[in-house]
Amino acid sequence: RVVVRVRPPVDREVLDEYEPFASAVATDASGRNPGAITLCDDAEGLAAGSAAAAHGAHSFAFDRVFSERATQREVYDTCARDAVVAVTQGFNATLIAYGQTGTGKTFTMEGVHDAHGAYSTEDRGIIPRSIDDVFRHIREDSSPASRYLVRASMLQIYNDNISDLLKEGRANLGVREDKKRGVYVDGLSEWVVRSPAEIYDLMRRGQAARVTAATRANEASSRSHAIFMLVVEHSSLSASAEGSSEAPSRTFRVGKLNLVDLAGSERVAVTGASGQRMNEAKKINQSLSALGNVIAALTDARPRPHIPYRDAKLTRILESSLGGNCRTTMIATITPARASLAESLSTLKFASRAKKIRNAAFVNEDLDQKTLLRRYERELKALREELSARNKDLVDKRRLLKLEEEKRKAERDKLAALTELEERSRDFMAQKEQRVELEARIQEMQSQLLTGGGKVEEMPAVRNLLAAEHARIRSEYEKRLATIEAERKVMEEDKAQVDRYKSLLLKQRDIMIALTARLNERDEQIVSLQEELEVYDRHQKDLEDTLDKRTGELFRLRKAAVEHTTASPLKNDALVTALGSWAGGVETQGGALNATQAGSADEARVESEALRQARAEAERQTARVESEA
Repeated sequence: RVVVRVRPPVDREVLDEYEPFASAVATDASGRNPGAITLCDDAEGLAAGSAAAAHGAHSFAFDRVFSERATQREVYDTCARDAVVAVTQGFNATLIAYGQTGTGKTFTMEGVHDAHGAYSTEDRGIIPRSIDDVFRHIREDSSPASRYLVRASMLQIYNDNISDLLKEGRANLGVREDKKRGVYVDGLSEWVVRSPAEIYDLMRRGQAARVTAATRANEASSRSHAIFMLVVEHSSLSASAEGSSEAPSRTFRVGKLNLVDLAGSERVAVTGASGQRMNEAKKINQSLSALGNVIAALTDARPRPHIPYRDAKLTRILESSLGGNCRTTMIATITPARASLAESLSTLKFASRAKKIRNAAFVNEDLDQKTLLRRYERELKALREELSARNKDLVDKRRLLKLEEEKRKAERDKLAALTELEERSRDFMAQKEQRVELEARIQEMQSQLLTGGGKVEEMPAVRNLLAAEHARIRSEYEKRLATIEAERKVMEEDKAQVDRYKSLLLKQRDIMIALTARLNERDEQIVSLQEELEVYDRHQKDLEDTLDKRTGELFRLRKAAVEHTTASPLKNDALVTALGSWAGGVETQGGALNATQAGSADEARVESEALRQARAEAERQTARVESEA
């Protein structure tokens, strides 16, 4: 899909003293043919129906043409929103901004952010709007089984060298290809993001690292191609698993969104570039020329056996976007100024050829078992299993700490109960003393009262009153005593229960400590046995090496004896006898070594001395035989 955007005239074009501004672009203002655009020297005359103006006109038809009055929202909703939604469904999508330098490519793709660096204004471009739509789709997905993982990357191609805009020090990156990932940039950093704000921070970092410079045609000309890549991984339950008796299986879809802001093509005579700027312009034009060659090869009437994707890093990275598994939209930007008619005409011809490319996009479903989302889930499952196994094998220290805390709490409760019991006992004794004092006082008063020559207590009315008062006091005393006794029993039961609980906690703690000690002792035994085994293995290896060495020397001596016997058969009985006795001794020592597989260092030195003596005797016998021969 190819669309064209005509930017409004800028002050540099309107205020040009040498060539007054005149529009060279004519669009269909009626809206009946929104994809038509015409370039000519006299756009006003063409609109008025002038035959002379129509003589040199160039007409094109695209999917959509945006006039100078088109807003950022209108451009995004028309040519980018569907591609962004397709990415969340597992498709690949690419949006490419192409055009002459200074025609509004970066404005269309990135737009303008506010003073705080946030892309919240209506002038924000396709990239921030795409990011907002991706996360809006994730938030609106109400399925509880859906999971998403979003990764972001940003690179630039400067002088045909790829560098990472989000991580310093990563330059001259290479392009690789495999069956699962397709074409990718080796060593490019990927950042897992959870909100649009995190991506905006990455964008600001990448924009600050991108190479820009001022030219005669553009005060902030991009000197490199920039590509912002967004990967959306979506995991959901497969449709076949729902409602079936089988265990639910997950389906993984991976969608990739490439947002490409190409550096503008330049004519050195127009931009006034020189020195480094001229070299940059050459590299930019070379990569754009390679892009044009790829498009020409893809749109040729006769299919070509070879498409020159490898001629430039740009075309290599965009290989799947051009004729591959991708939904690609190209936004061609032009200026309405008649002074740039040649550049605008070249841009529209390029876009017209690109419109003939046919892609075959399909859902990337469960293509790679190593998707980051699936890898995270497998790692989480493995960690949970490992945690469960460790909890079964190791002593749970948290439980031991909890038991200790409960023990301390029980001791505090016991102390509080004892304190309360002592206070209640003191209250009981105080009330008892008050009762005794009251009874003594009553007795004293009764003994002092006399009426009519007799005692007061002997009068019937007084006796009845005293009996009633005694009964009331005794009843209250007994009730109070019963209450205190009941409370005392309850507290004693609580104390007994606290003691039992404390004893149980102590037993559990002792068991846990004993288990821990046994585990530590077993670990120490294992380590000690392993060390002893390593010592035995080293000693056995040393003995085997000694035996092999001596056996080799025996074979060499026997070979020398046989050769000498063949060459000089006379007078060799003494040599044969010496070799036989020495060989027998060596074989006997070797058998002993193989049988025991161990020996002390003193035995090894004795055997080594015997070996040297036997070897010297053999050499003397050999020399004597040779001299006699």
